[in-house]
Amino acid sequence: MAKPTPIPLAMIICDTVIEDRRTGKKSLIGIFNNIMAVKMPVRHPSLNVFCILTEGIGQYEGSLRCTRLDNNEVVIDIKGPISFPNRLVTAEFNFDLKNVVFPAIGEYIFELLCDGNLVISRKFTISELKKEPDKPA
Repeated sequence: MAKPTPIPLAMIICDTVIEDRRTGKKSLIGIFNNIMAVKMPVRHPSLNVFCILTEGIGQYEGSLRCTRLDNNEVVIDIKGPISFPNRLVTAEFNFDLKNVVFPAIGEYIFELLCDGNLVISRKFTISELKKEPDKPA
């Protein structure tokens, strides 16, 4: 019998994830779905992709991929194990991404796969931040 594909509960893009050492509770700070850029390419110093999955059984080969939607250029592709000791366990994990370079203005998508199956995705946008014209003194 094949393992079931885990069921997604959340995929959230934010600036920071803080975990309380005593309780294990997580706080997501600065949730967003748009990055404003003055020039391209833009290097984003730090962003987090927080995911919660349930209903998995055993070990899965996980993959977080970020793709540019207009041409399918892969910007990020991270692989690693995702484990469920039993079906009642909820897997919470965070991808802490540093200095990601986005090549152009436009739409992008984060996709989380387990054993090659798409589990959850989240679109976001890189927008141009237009400078205001200089005002006379």
